[in-house]
Amino acid sequence: MSALVLGGSAIIPSLLLLWYIYAGDRNPEPRGLLLKTFLLGAAICAPVVPVATWLESLGGGWEGGGWSTALVQAFLGAAIPEELFKYLVLRRYVWSKPAFDEPLDGVVYGATASLGFATLENILYVGDGGVGVAVLRALTAVPEHAFTGVIMGAFLGRARFATDTARSVGLRVAGLGWAILLHGTYDTFLMTHTAFALLALPVLLLEVGWGRGLYKKLQAEQLQAAGAGVVVTGQLGVVEQTWESERAQVVADGLGPIEVPTEWRATHVRLTSPPPPTPQRTFWSWLKLGLGAAGLTVCGLGWLIISALLWLPTDGEPLTTGVKVILVLLCTAPTALFLWLFHSGLRGPFEPARV
Repeated sequence: MSALVLGGSAIIPSLLLLWYIYAGDRNPEPRGLLLKTFLLGAAICAPVVPVATWLESLGGGWEGGGWSTALVQAFLGAAIPEELFKYLVLRRYVWSKPAFDEPLDGVVYGATASLGFATLENILYVGDGGVGVAVLRALTAVPEHAFTGVIMGAFLGRARFATDTARSVGLRVAGLGWAILLHGTYDTFLMTHTAFALLALPVLLLEVGWGRGLYKKLQAEQLQAAGAGVVVTGQLGVVEQTWESERAQVVADGLGPIEVPTEWRATHVRLTSPPPPTPQRTFWSWLKLGLGAAGLTVCGLGWLIISALLWLPTDGEPLTTGVKVILVLLCTAPTALFLWLFHSGLRGPFEPARV
């Protein structure tokens, strides 16, 4: 039973973060491709370990205790090999997939690969340290991996669609470089094993804030590319048109004259006016997301415990059918409630962004 509980506590935080990032994509990625990316992110733990050990041995001469040892362990033993292999998952596997068709996809795949790695790493740490370590890592290490993946993925998403080769290479190098720098800085403070470890928290907050900013900007560009809120559909006679050389003016639903390309199709007109500002989550939206995520984590552990009680052999008397039904019902109700709360938080409420 303890193995089930520890395993669940290591996995559930990653899945909730992945759900949050996936839900923000208006053009969702194929679930099969996301699953493979997640599993590849977990699989890179195998090559990361020997490479990290080798790199750390190269820096052994610089280890003199204190900060020098922390820097070697953080950058050579963790940040460089881990972020490099995450980058390879994105560059060598996801990069050429047809589903990678807009810059925002880089964020989704970057977070997915990173959370795959974080999940397996979490299982290993939690198996050693117990539920206390699981809770601590759910609030620190898992978001840290997720948002370094978001930042790297945002740069790679732009690089994927850059028309200039030099700019594409520069963006890829910058994405990998920032991920290594942020990850290494975060780990360095922790690995001093002093009061300076508290400085890892501001680094984590910086990663989350920057990652969310990049994500929101790419979301806004996704909406703009789709023409959200300014698309008129209908037959040829629905809109009034006047041709002017190679462009036309369309008057529709009181929007006034707006220029559109003359090669528009009769059944679909995409206006060129900008979309409305990206809405911002309110405090209540974040509160629902936080409470829902925390509740689902607890309920997930509850289901693991119930599963162990129902199916694993015990030394005492087996549970009666009535007790089993009561246990399932007791866990079903709060799970449904927190699932609704988390889903409701994803949908809002929002307030209009300031222009």
